[in-house]
Amino acid sequence: MRKVIFYSVLLFIELGLSQALPSLLGDAHGAIAVAIRVLTITGLAFIIIHVGFEFHYVIAFTAASFP
Repeated sequence: MRKVIFYSVLLFIELGLSQALPSLLGDAHGAIAVAIRVLTITGLAFIIIHVGFEFHYVIAFTAASFP
């Protein structure tokens, strides 16, 4: 339960920051937005690759065990 509360609090903090940072950063907002976008896409690619690995293992397991 602590993890759920912790991650919920983090989500609310990030939501507040996402709304406040553009006005606080001013002209630097564009450069920081690009950096955040690159880091986000890299993280998503990492997750997708590992989900693909797990899917591959599940398919291999079922192909070997069902026949």
